[in-house]
Amino acid sequence: MFDDRAFRTWPRVITVALTFAFLFGLIAVLSDLLFDGVLRLSPRALGFGLLAFIGYLGVAGLIRSRMEDTD
Repeated sequence: MFDDRAFRTWPRVITVALTFAFLFGLIAVLSDLLFDGVLRLSPRALGFGLLAFIGYLGVAGLIRSRMEDTD
């Protein structure tokens, strides 16, 4: 379905994970603006970004372990 080039080096994985966390955090902040009418960085938005970061690292770790098993 997709190539594993995105997961070959840890600096690339960390960079994409941070980008992923930023985007998910931005979505949470904008949803606060939409539903509460206030643009603020809430603990919920930070937690949402942190969960996205940890989730991406977990998936990347699984894919990298499968890459090492096939080599």
